[in-house]
Order: sequence, then C-alpha cells, then structure tokens
Amino acid sequence: MRIDQMSVGLKLEIRISRFDDSKKDDVYASQLEWAESNNVLFVAAPIYQGKVYPISVETQVGICFVKDNNLYEFRGKVIDRSTKHNISVLKIETLSEIKKIQRREFFRFDCTIPINYRILSSSGEKDQQNQSYIKTITRDLSGGGVCIKLMEKVEYGKLIECELFLNDFNKVCFSGKVVRFTEYETIKNTFKYEIGVLFEKIDEKSREKIISYIFMEQRRLIKKG
Repeated sequence: MRIDQMSVGLKLEIRISRFDDSKKDDVYASQLEWAESNNVLFVAAPIYQGKVYPISVETQVGICFVKDNNLYEFRGKVIDRSTKHNISVLKIETLSEIKKIQRREFFRFDCTIPINYRILSSSGEKDQQNQSYIKTITRDLSGGGVCIKLMEKVEYGKLIECELFLNDFNKVCFSGKVVRFTEYETIKNTFKYEIGVLFEKIDEKSREKIISYIFMEQRRLIKKG
C-alpha cells in the first residue's frame, strides 16, 4: 500500500503512545485531507471533547485506516501544523511502510443514540423468550464495538442482535458479544446496567458508516465550539 492509493476523505485513527503507568495509547479520529508526496500527507487535526487536540510538532504517531475490508497501519511524525480552508491540519512525514495488520481496538466516541437489542441463543439464533427488540441508548461507540445502557441485566458472554440508529435515515444492524458488564450501586437516569459489546458479525460497509458517523460528529462539535 502507498500514500497515493489512499483517497482524500479516508477515515483515519491517530494513535499517540503514552509513557505513564496506564500503558494505554490515546486514539483520535481524523481523515486524510491531501498528500503532498508519497511520504508526506496532510490530515485533519483530531478533535477531543469538542476542541482541536494539540499534537505538537515532532510527535510520533501511529496511523491506521480501513480500505477494501483490510486494516492498515504505519508510523509517522508531525512536522508542521497549519490551517487550510478553515480546517486545522497536521503535516505528517511517514516513518514506515504502510502494512496490513490484524484488527484491534478502535477510537471510542461518547454519544447517546438509539439502539435496539435482543438476546440470541448460544448458537447465535434468536432466543425464544426474547423475540422482540428492546429499545435503549448507547453510552459510547467505536468501529469495533458499542457500550449500551440497560434497565435489565444481560450477562457477560451473551450474544445479542442490534439495530443502531446513527440518524433518521441510517440504521446499522449487527450482532455482538457482551465482553464487559457493569452494575451501578445507584440508578442513574433509570439505567442500572451497562454492557460493552464487541462486534461479531458486521459488514465492512456498516463499520465504515459507524467510523464516518464518529468523524462527522467530531467535526460538528468543533465547528459548534
């Protein structure tokens, strides 16, 4: 894979390594604005909590993206910051080849949007006692999974089928596995539980819709100020 094979507007994730005790990288959403050469590209400055995140010049970053149902990653270094057409951009020089990698955790975006779910049997078929969808909302969303607020308990390891409503005209369907379960000691806004769901069956077009939604919402927040 080469830089000139990446299309303008391609959704990206920028990963910045942390050197504190958490040992967990920071991950931000971005997109390709244009390429200057086959080793220099301009990307939209990532947004965090409604503001442009200040990535300093000389910072080394990991960049990954999905193309043709494959996940790619490369290392780069920020060599300049600027504003073009009212968009804050980072000028990045590549430090490694673009290589295909195995899928891993995606950027997670806090959002409250409608989602319907129903429990599946261990074989992946609809549970006979849970035929109807139950309406609820998300807490956050990523290209790899979703956190859902619940009023009933859904145990760790359960398979569920979901309808996620990104907007009035954009519904995404998938099935996933409960990989995290949280019960609150006090009820907050009628929701007593939260579950983290890892996508098990989702087509790449639907995954791209989710990643695009996250990026567009980030851009909307920064414009809103």
